[in-house]
Amino acid sequence: MTPEPTARPRPALGRSPFARRRLRRAVLAVGLTLALTASACGGGGSDSDPAASSAPAATSEVDTLKIANGVAIDTLDPAQNAANESIWLDQNIYARLVQTDPTGTKVVPDLAESWTTSEDGLTWTFTLNPDAKFADGSAVTAADAAWSINRAKDVEGGWGFLITPVTKIEATDEKTVTITLKTPHAPLLADLAMYAFGILPQKAVEADPDFFAKTPYGAGPFKVTSLDPDAQLVLSRNDSYYGAKPKISTVEVSVVTNDNTRVLQLQGKQVDVIENPPGNLLEQLGANPDLKVNLFPSTRVDFLQVPLKTKPFDDVKVRQAVKAAIDLDALNTLAYQGNAVPANTFFPYKSLYWDESITAPKPDLDKAKQLLTEAGYADGFTTNLIAVSGDAAGQAQAVVIKDDLAKIGIDVTITSFEQSTAYTNERSGTNGLGLRYWTNDIIDPDEVATFGADIDGGANSFSSYWGDPAVSKLVNDARSETDEAKRQEMYSQIQQAVYDQVPFVPLAYAPFRYASGSWVNGFQVSPLGNYNDSLLNLTVGSH
Repeated sequence: MTPEPTARPRPALGRSPFARRRLRRAVLAVGLTLALTASACGGGGSDSDPAASSAPAATSEVDTLKIANGVAIDTLDPAQNAANESIWLDQNIYARLVQTDPTGTKVVPDLAESWTTSEDGLTWTFTLNPDAKFADGSAVTAADAAWSINRAKDVEGGWGFLITPVTKIEATDEKTVTITLKTPHAPLLADLAMYAFGILPQKAVEADPDFFAKTPYGAGPFKVTSLDPDAQLVLSRNDSYYGAKPKISTVEVSVVTNDNTRVLQLQGKQVDVIENPPGNLLEQLGANPDLKVNLFPSTRVDFLQVPLKTKPFDDVKVRQAVKAAIDLDALNTLAYQGNAVPANTFFPYKSLYWDESITAPKPDLDKAKQLLTEAGYADGFTTNLIAVSGDAAGQAQAVVIKDDLAKIGIDVTITSFEQSTAYTNERSGTNGLGLRYWTNDIIDPDEVATFGADIDGGANSFSSYWGDPAVSKLVNDARSETDEAKRQEMYSQIQQAVYDQVPFVPLAYAPFRYASGSWVNGFQVSPLGNYNDSLLNLTVGSH
């Protein structure tokens, strides 16, 4: 998800998931076939191939990894947070029943070491790992798990809408959790792997109303030992973790909102890893033998939010004119130096059920002007465009869009805010155009389809407030459809409807951008954006 409603966006759980079967320490393969959205950016230090990442050493010379993120922590309550940077940290703290593997394509065991399904697919039974403990040393019980999932399901404004077919979650014995559904639900395992359904220590959370604001813990590999949401988070190794212990004992995450400041801190070796280095500095950073540029395959989709609650954007011809005027290739070049892919649909690039037959739009100014004329705006109009300050790529996108729309008579004023304020202003759907991005939290398309194309799906169709009853029905039918071919057809229809009606404009499939010191070995980001698996194994050398 993401500041986006982190879409949190990803299984192709559609392989006859309702036939009775037992999966013991097996993976549930999903059909997601994410491909690299990155290409070499120049410089000997560029690292766009995950397989090419330097392997970690057996031990870490330095016991602390320092990461500089660009966004403050909104909350560490997994049922409520929305900022990607917080979500990705959650997954180091809270284990789930199941999890997504490092490739972002499979659901694998986590606290549940095995599970079974009934013949009709309406009853799922999970058996917990008997060795699983919370960071305080207490055992993880089925009661904790059932309470946590029920809590997440019921939190207002949370993620319960993803599992609305679930009617009952209960602990049927000390180590068994049983989930009952009213209808088949293809994305269930993918949903349960989501951060929001992290398993919490029930008694500790209920005993302290400020549990998540202080030093929260779960059953993940790290626990929080210091928290200042606007400045710094310190994670320490959870010595009660049931799995292999991380090779480093501490992760310090600092909040540095200015892109260039983060770069300076990395160059000065004050930090080891930085998020989102400016695109125009990638080549320079990659040429530095002391640094590495990391471009990881992602589910990120940059998009232009369009405010359908206001005129003239309530007219589909105006929206189509905007789309026809924007040069996605130029936008990619200026914002990402060609390291992204122009977006053709709002589904992540080559994700499960992504429709490659839809062609990314090319600029057609004659068509755009004709559409504006037909809509009654032959002389154009004025509007605002909200961007995130300190985000160099986003600022570059804003400039391209402003220039392109000026060619058809639309006068754009760019206004910039820090991220949370920018997104707050955009969500109202009344403050003009807005630049945002989406990332998947799960490996099934249900989440992104629900957020982007179902007005009742929890995100007001990416804050566009666009609604089409036929499309909403498709979104809801697709989640309970178990035939893969039929699901593909449904999701293709949904992507085509969004392409035609333009409630928002998909812009680019961008890689996750990081830069790190050459002394960091094994830092890796999943296509879903988290890096919890690499924190288990990476090492930090002396520098």
